[in-house]
Parts: sequence; C-alpha cells; structure tokens
Amino acid sequence: MKLQPENLPSTLHPYLEKISATMLPTVTMQLTPSDDLILWQSKIGGQPYLPLDVTYPVDSDGNPLVLLAQFNFAEIPNLPNFPDKGILQFYIAADDLYGMNFDDQQQQSGFKVLYFDQIIEDATHLKQDFSELEFDEDAYLPFTGQYSIEFTLTSQPISAQDDGFNIGIDEDEVYESYSETFASTGHRLGGYPFFTQSDPRGYKENIQDYILLFQLDTDDAENDIMWGDSGVGNFFIHPEDLKKRDFSKVLYNWDCC
Repeated sequence: MKLQPENLPSTLHPYLEKISATMLPTVTMQLTPSDDLILWQSKIGGQPYLPLDVTYPVDSDGNPLVLLAQFNFAEIPNLPNFPDKGILQFYIAADDLYGMNFDDQQQQSGFKVLYFDQIIEDATHLKQDFSELEFDEDAYLPFTGQYSIEFTLTSQPISAQDDGFNIGIDEDEVYESYSETFASTGHRLGGYPFFTQSDPRGYKENIQDYILLFQLDTDDAENDIMWGDSGVGNFFIHPEDLKKRDFSKVLYNWDCC
C-alpha cells in the first residue's frame, strides 16, 4: 500500500516513498466487555479453550497462570505467515511483573504461549470448571474482566519507536510529526509495535529479527486494561518460528511510563 500525500502533514512529504516502503499489514482489535463468551472464541481474559487431556499452564513454582488473550484464527482476517486456523493463547502470572523475566524475556516460566492447530467445538471434551483457579482481588494483573474482540485488517508504516526505524529523519520537529501521525498504539496482531520506553530487540543481536506477534495496550477509557502506569504489553517471534507454528521462543515485553 502506498500512502497519499494529502493524508500526511507537509513536513513528511519528502519522506513519502521511504515511509510507504515500510508498510505492513496488521489486524487491529476493538474490545467490548462481555459476560457471554464461549470457550473457543477469541477473547481477552475469561476462560480458556483447553481440551481435557491438556494440563492447565502453571509458572515455575506450580502456580496457575491467567489467560491474557486467546485468538481463534477462523475469526481473524489472514495475515502473512500467521495461522489461518487453530487457537493461539497467551498466559501470564498474576504477580507484580505480570510474569515477565527481565533477565530472560523468552523464558516461559512466568508466561506461556500455547497453540492448538485443531479446535474441538464440543464443550463436553473441554475443561469447563475453573473454580480452583479463581484469583483474589489483590492479584497483580494488567486487566479486569473479559472482552470479546472485533478484528479489522489494515496496514501501517514503521513506528518511530521500532528499533528498525531509519527513514532519514534528523529534525526533532519532523520526528515528532511522524510519531504523532503514525502512532502504533492500540491492540493488534502483526504490524509494528509501540513502546513507552524502548524496543527490547535493540539490545540483543539474536532477537533483532523478531517481529510483532501480539500487542495489548492500556485501554482504560471504556475498558479496564492498564499495564503499570499507562504501559503496553508486546509479544515477539522470529518469522521462521511463526511459519513453523513454534511458539516456544516467543519474547514477552511490557513497559510503562
């Protein structure tokens, strides 16, 4: 997709071709609080899809994790290299770091990513009683409640916070204009990430090729989602791992103001 000059501030017109060259498809998400969610539908929070023969995810101490997000790809517009079927789940720990390990952000000890390539749409073959997993009001989580998801396929240029941002902008005024015009805030699958601090991929060579898998942003106007102090959560994956449906080395990051 090529951007049109009339849709850009005049300060960005000289960079139109370079900006257009970075465009990527992305699926954005609109969340709605819902008490009526079936086990295998896409959701934020709520009860997970879990076949009876699958053990519920726990952290390294044996404590149950919490479902952060679940995506049923039959409900989602197609993205390059993403699954077109199955269910992808993200679980995190209910602790003060939301399960992130600052020393090793790929170590799935405080978070888990699960993928089921086949979906059983028969509740009698799925775990339905999650009463033993209820968390008290003091549990640390970046969200409260559960949400249905409406998906929209769109595209976006590289975000100014992305470690790969390099389109030749040197002036602070122009950079600020770019950041405001192409903010990559919000909830999304694929595309480019947003950070309140810095891109973690810039610190380690072995993860510099990782791409955004899933982003859940603070959303406290109509919903109850808050990462620390107005932060954002991101999950990244190597493109080849995504093609192979190998989610064992996903990188989990969140930061806040």
